[in-house]
Amino acid sequence: MTQRKFIHTLNLRLQETEPNNVEYKPSMVKKKANMAQRVIIFVEGDTDEVFFKELLEYYKSINPAELVPCDICNLKGVTRYTSKLLAKLKNDILPDARKKNINIHTVCCSYDTDVFEVRNPLIVDWGTIRKSVKKMGIENFIQIGVCSSIEDWILDDMESICSYLKLKQIPKSLKGADGNAKLCDLYAKARRTYSKGYATHEMIKALDFTKIRLQRLSHLKALEDVLGVKL
Repeated sequence: MTQRKFIHTLNLRLQETEPNNVEYKPSMVKKKANMAQRVIIFVEGDTDEVFFKELLEYYKSINPAELVPCDICNLKGVTRYTSKLLAKLKNDILPDARKKNINIHTVCCSYDTDVFEVRNPLIVDWGTIRKSVKKMGIENFIQIGVCSSIEDWILDDMESICSYLKLKQIPKSLKGADGNAKLCDLYAKARRTYSKGYATHEMIKALDFTKIRLQRLSHLKALEDVLGVKL
């Protein structure tokens, strides 16, 4: 089955099981308000998963009030992005949330702009995802365009990375056309090899997220609002 046909079939099933006006019924709105709330962040890969987990820990550590609980779902790549995301919501996340009396009120999609907007801008129809998410009864849909990749955001805190690598000086410039190449060059200066994925955990844990947040606040503001971040 092609991705387009899968999405069409999925939308038809959603229309049968959850009418478009379900979110406007007063009784349903009241019921959702009384349920525990939850935010879901979809990421495209392992490095992004590690980064956003640490970002959430940072928010928890400095926010004066408790945050809206948030789960991260790793789609493990951009292939079949739309069908994987919608199927994960319909078949796993939403049924599990209903059993636990949890309302998924926001879906957030983090994506690297170097893939989704530059190399393959037609890989995802965000309008289709937004409409499908709304048909599932989810109130909010947020996009976080990570420009141009998560490594670029990581490099916003060069000082902490150099400290982690035990480099005595912060390089004035790095070789490479993108964040990944530049991070590889920085690691090479410490005679180490940069590896994407879960191997980045200790390095990302060493980052000063205050610096990164200040640089990327315009991209993170919508997420912070739904999480209840007050800084």
